[in-house]
Amino acid sequence: MQQPLVSFGTPEELRAALWPPVWPRMFQAGPDADIFQKLVDRNLPPLVSMRAMGLILGVNPKLITAMARFPKGNYRAFMMRKKSGGERTILAPRVFLKTIQRYILRSILETRPLPLYVNGFVTGRSIVSNGKTHRAAPYLLNVDIKDFFDSISEATVRQLFLDFGFRDHVAKSLAGLCTYQDSLPQGAPTSPYLANLAFAPVDEEILQLCEKDDLKYSRYADDLTFSGHKKISRKFLTPLEFVLRRHGFKINPKKTRFAGPGQARYVTGLVVNQKVHPNRELRRKLRAMFHRAELDPVQYGPRSKELLGWASFVKSYDAELGARYLDIAKGLKP
Repeated sequence: MQQPLVSFGTPEELRAALWPPVWPRMFQAGPDADIFQKLVDRNLPPLVSMRAMGLILGVNPKLITAMARFPKGNYRAFMMRKKSGGERTILAPRVFLKTIQRYILRSILETRPLPLYVNGFVTGRSIVSNGKTHRAAPYLLNVDIKDFFDSISEATVRQLFLDFGFRDHVAKSLAGLCTYQDSLPQGAPTSPYLANLAFAPVDEEILQLCEKDDLKYSRYADDLTFSGHKKISRKFLTPLEFVLRRHGFKINPKKTRFAGPGQARYVTGLVVNQKVHPNRELRRKLRAMFHRAELDPVQYGPRSKELLGWASFVKSYDAELGARYLDIAKGLKP
């Protein structure tokens, strides 16, 4: 069992709390007890009921159930500008719901590993690892899925939790804790991983299409990238759209882009040639910023965290330059 927020030393301690030894044997050896052990054997928290979750988290299970059934008051909505223009609604869970969602993410969702071609919101992977999949490929196709999170329903999320082995009433409550108005809320810590899991059957079918055309495939959230050493035909979009639509997803045609030799090839915002790196303009801005910070560390002191973040980013695609930038950032006095 994953480490709970309010810890029982062992699953047996939780079992004793759920079914005290003084209770009749019918409770201690019933169907819930069987499910309990199966979940423990799968390295999952033995959530046989919301009471079990309440015991693990140290809160009233009625409160958890209420948040699952009526989540509206537990989110804060605000607008965020898109890079491509327009705005998107971000639904940020309030502290208590966010804490529960993080527990679900760590203790349940992340126990199921994702394949290497999935790079978005996976520990140890990034836009850089996504780009490296297509390094030096002369032909590229970028496809964006429209309304990715909104296309994943509460019923789909509920089925994911059933697939983990939870009973129906628990799966329903877990899905309620992770969805809002029948979709995944952008802003919830569980949404990206749930989206990756929900999209897994689609990934498998897309891989089969790629094998036929000898293409490499990677995905960063709703951003799909294909590459190869032969020109990618526009006809490839027809079976791809068919697969996506059959699973409830749509392509955003405004963001579909083919690129070939002599053209700029971008993957999740990075230039992908023999190397993977940001475009020339951003590299120049970073070089100038770190040069000024090195010359005037006092002035740049208040921005030390920002520079540390940029230095770590640079290190992900250029270890030597990133290490130099990290030394400069660490030398700043906040």
